[in-house]
Amino acid sequence: MILLAVGGCASALRLGHLDRALYILGNVSSAFSRELFAVGFTGLMTLIYVILSRKDYPGATKVFGILAAIGGILLPLIAGASYMMPARPAWDSFALPLMYLGTGIGMGFVLSAAFVYMKGDDEDKALSLTLATVGIIASIVVTLVYVVWIAIAPYPDPTRSFMRLAGGDLAPAFWLGVVLVGMGGPLAVLVMAKRGALANEPEDGAKAAEPTVASVDGSGTASAAPAAAKADKLSTANALLIALDCLVVGSVVLRIIMYTVATSVEYLIY
Repeated sequence: MILLAVGGCASALRLGHLDRALYILGNVSSAFSRELFAVGFTGLMTLIYVILSRKDYPGATKVFGILAAIGGILLPLIAGASYMMPARPAWDSFALPLMYLGTGIGMGFVLSAAFVYMKGDDEDKALSLTLATVGIIASIVVTLVYVVWIAIAPYPDPTRSFMRLAGGDLAPAFWLGVVLVGMGGPLAVLVMAKRGALANEPEDGAKAAEPTVASVDGSGTASAAPAAAKADKLSTANALLIALDCLVVGSVVLRIIMYTVATSVEYLIY
């Protein structure tokens, strides 16, 4: 909810004056209006879902949870599509909204997995790590797709070429921020997190044996085991948060590159 509110405010204020945003809202066919409406819809569905999840309304909770998820998928697609225009070739492709969606899925799935390890149920841990893996792979794939589009976009120009990313003034940002931190970092951290989680999984029958040992020697084994398990969960959660930080850095740098290479084809404007 907080992130949606911050994103909505940033979207409304990017025009420089709030009165312009309110004016454009009157034109429901504009991309900017669709983006703000999507923010409002997703925020409202999420708020209702959070309220119902604390009550005993499982059916309604599921419905609004699905609606919030649909809004969460449509919002980055609508936001990315609002930039598509023939006059700016580096933006004029569905690779752009896909990049918005994929990087958002990556950050969302990894963040949710970290919350599961911090406060969730043990039976959800394996699924959360699987979703985090899917999210990170999705983020990497859509990043590569968008970089390929920059390389093959029509009306080629040095200001919006792949060579500017590979060896030009944007190379440090691309190779360090996007490739090393934004793509390699989450993968490396996730591999370590999954290895740690598997290494700390109890063997068959281990959970059943713990109470017996504690009852025999009374040495505090029963309290030591849960403490170790809690430490393992927090260690995995911290690793996932590091992966999230890498994804955020990579996404921010990629968007900086997106704006930098968005030079216009003048004769399509004038």
